[in-house]
Amino acid sequence: MTKISIVTVIYNGESYIEKTILSIINQSYQNIECIVVDGGSTDGTLEILEKYKSSIDVMISEPDKGLSDAMNKGANLASGDWILYLHSDDTFTDELSIQKLIDASLKNPDANWITAYLRFQNSKDEIFKKDRYYKISWAAMIIRNVIRHQSTMVRLNASLDIEFNHKYKHAMDYDYFLRLWKKYGDPIVIQEYISDFRLDGNNLSSDYFASLKDEMRVRVNFRKENSQKFKLPFDYLVYWLRYFKIVFIHNIRKNA
Repeated sequence: MTKISIVTVIYNGESYIEKTILSIINQSYQNIECIVVDGGSTDGTLEILEKYKSSIDVMISEPDKGLSDAMNKGANLASGDWILYLHSDDTFTDELSIQKLIDASLKNPDANWITAYLRFQNSKDEIFKKDRYYKISWAAMIIRNVIRHQSTMVRLNASLDIEFNHKYKHAMDYDYFLRLWKKYGDPIVIQEYISDFRLDGNNLSSDYFASLKDEMRVRVNFRKENSQKFKLPFDYLVYWLRYFKIVFIHNIRKNA
């Protein structure tokens, strides 16, 4: 029976970690390895995790060098055939989420990674936005990150081969998926909502712009490494169009 390792990275996440763990425990698919990588939390996170220690297969709590380091630690602790990252602000959409990914892997035995879609929830667990079932393609990916790590299952050996790059603070998953795609080919895409990402809307002017800037750093480095610097003018055009779109939306919301 196919085994999947689910890695949850957390640091001082007492507000939502219980919901994350419960969404893993309550999956209908049973061959799940639950791995928690805690960065040395000082709030009530560890006490909450202690309640569910019988359901957590592997757990470490120690300082790390950032999210990329913690995610790589999780991969190195994993023993499954596949790996998926579901962090402390994330939950699965329902109890069938993992089963849907596993079913897709059985229908596509040569696949190295399988991806799906995401919903957005607020602090009250209300879904206020959903991904459209847009076409996930390389052409779209090279413009912006269209892969949701919370809804993406990767073969463990491929994940260990690619790893997350420590030099990116926000867009490490974009860099990871670009390199994964280039080396291991197209993902299998299923039109399902697999996970929910919590976004309260309070970090639009800081985290979003930082993420956009970090994505651009990833793209510039990817172009240089693949002798595609001639495409950078187009990349910068797209970057600034996205930047001013967000400024416009932010100003509307601020003045509403």
